[in-house]
Amino acid sequence: MPSRLIRAETLLAVELLAFWPVWRWYVHRLNDQSDEAWGIVALVTALMFIFWHKRENGSAFSAPLRLMLPATLLLCYSLSYHFLSPLPRAAIAVTAIAATVSAMRFGRRLHIGIWGLLLLALPVVASLQFYLGFPMRAVVARLAAPMLQINGFAVTAVGASLNWNGDPILIDAPCSGVKMLWTGFYLTCALACYYKFDARRTALACVAALAAIVIGNTFRAAALFYVESGAVNLPLPDWTHEGVGVVVFAATAIAIAWMAMKINQTKNAGEKNKNRL
Repeated sequence: MPSRLIRAETLLAVELLAFWPVWRWYVHRLNDQSDEAWGIVALVTALMFIFWHKRENGSAFSAPLRLMLPATLLLCYSLSYHFLSPLPRAAIAVTAIAATVSAMRFGRRLHIGIWGLLLLALPVVASLQFYLGFPMRAVVARLAAPMLQINGFAVTAVGASLNWNGDPILIDAPCSGVKMLWTGFYLTCALACYYKFDARRTALACVAALAAIVIGNTFRAAALFYVESGAVNLPLPDWTHEGVGVVVFAATAIAIAWMAMKINQTKNAGEKNKNRL
């Protein structure tokens, strides 16, 4: 069939039908309460940006190269179906959907912001907590210990805890930063779609967001050390622990939004200079 007759809508319909096991698994995971339901927010956000964006001229597939990425991903999904677990299969499926939608609506081979939102729409929080929870807690402990030592506390990092006066102060799973990681990247991908970043600027925003998340989580662990260790002899309310987390969470989100705004300003400045030339 001539490539000019193959339109994006046709390929998208084929993908939606071929990936029906993924949609069935997705609905099941939402109903069995084994993971957070935050993915619905990311999915709605991605759909909002897809339909909000004005369709680019020539968005239909007019060359075989524009079919290459989604077609390759569809083939990979088919070949690996019996070898991969449901979550990796779902990641391949949403990547293929993102590649098709990117060409159809944005005139790109892959819109990184939309791709990121669709990946975050999957039930990944529990998996991230399982695989990254302890490593992130250990990294935060390693970074928080020197900060506390500067303030005169003989604190050492032991695994995922801070040891002071022989008493380990554990950085527990809720403070691992996984939820902050998910929320930070959700905010970054949403802002990348809002500001219409290209792939390079989206990657830069993601790197900046990761740095902000690590720094914010480190400050939270250091602040909670004073609360949990009793180093500060002050009457603190019962909600102090949660309050520290909310403040750091909000500060990190503001930092991510500010960095995305600065990246957008450099993009606008570059476009103005280009127009002048």
